[in-house]
Amino acid sequence: KDDQAGWTPSPSPHTMVGTTSKKQKLSPGVEANVKACQNVLKALKKSHVSAPFAVPVDWKALTLPLYPKMIKHPMDLGTIEKKLLAGRYSAVSDFAADISLVWDNAQTFNSDGSEIYDAAAQLRELSDAQLSGVSPGPLSDGGGGGASGEQGPAGESRKRGRD
Repeated sequence: KDDQAGWTPSPSPHTMVGTTSKKQKLSPGVEANVKACQNVLKALKKSHVSAPFAVPVDWKALTLPLYPKMIKHPMDLGTIEKKLLAGRYSAVSDFAADISLVWDNAQTFNSDGSEIYDAAAQLRELSDAQLSGVSPGPLSDGGGGGASGEQGPAGESRKRGRD
């Protein structure tokens, strides 16, 4: 009964048509754009000032009760990477908007001249320079740059209220 020789696995939901997964084969242009965006993230993470932006702000642990009142759409580099790998960005512009949102949030919440504010300014310059070398275009096949990705920097996740 333990002999599975005749057993054929059913298709994984990650390989089904219409789903997005890093295992799914992308068209060459989309694949090149995703790789370019991954390189932007890699360059940002290499910066010596990037650590505070790598994960979501834990405002409870940091005792920052005003954070959720001031920052309505939190974003961080780790979340961006997860979204990129999951195929949740329709276009490079959506990815770039989330990168910018990280710096906007940091500079909104922190005082001008503070360590975090200045780090965000430095990383904004780096990300702008890195993104200038990325061709605009799609980051997913099929779905196109639909309206949800163009409505705001957090894309469709904003509608669900998860970010």
